[in-house]
Amino acid sequence: MPLADILSADRFSTYLGWAQGDVVLGERLYSYNVRLSADFYASLHMMEVALRNKVDGALTAIHGAAWFHDRAVLTDKYQQDCVAKAQQTLLHDGKAATHSQMIAELSFGFWSSVFGRSSNHLWGTLRPIFQTAGLKRAIIAQKLRDLRRLRNRIAHYEPILAQPIPILHQDILNLTAWMSPVASAWITTHALAAYPATPVIIKDAAGVSIFDQALAGHLPV
Repeated sequence: MPLADILSADRFSTYLGWAQGDVVLGERLYSYNVRLSADFYASLHMMEVALRNKVDGALTAIHGAAWFHDRAVLTDKYQQDCVAKAQQTLLHDGKAATHSQMIAELSFGFWSSVFGRSSNHLWGTLRPIFQTAGLKRAIIAQKLRDLRRLRNRIAHYEPILAQPIPILHQDILNLTAWMSPVASAWITTHALAAYPATPVIIKDAAGVSIFDQALAGHLPV
């Protein structure tokens, strides 16, 4: 049975449109989307773990291990709600909500938010975790917002091929390398997908989104 018959018509229609009606090509695009998503998820995993540990280390050094309960540190209601939810989840699961458990339970949205405008007062403490010159808080915040959206699309099994794949992939590598060259090297070593250097989905003369046939070599057979 063809893969297209297993997937819903609505789900497959995006890939079929990019393939200009070619069912076989549409199935290859679907498989490539899954492969890229899996690879991205592994890379995002390493970046997120590095980020939360670096942020925790920096804030703990200045404000102590209970920094996430200090409303002078976390002034944003969203952040405070994230902490309360994480603690509630852990306690509900019969865990002690220790420092390390809380750090692991807090969401990527939370860790991204500490670089947001409402947390500008933390930037002086957090800036040193990135070992590169010329960085501004807004740059980190924007990259993390973009990667959070990518992460959410992957988590919900949505198409990502129309996203700026080369840029997002490089952002993950850069952010991770600025925090830990070792972690960045792990990502590169364990990358299994063929990442393109140019957008996967482009616009034709009529402005319709289609697959760039020049990248056919990246697709699973």
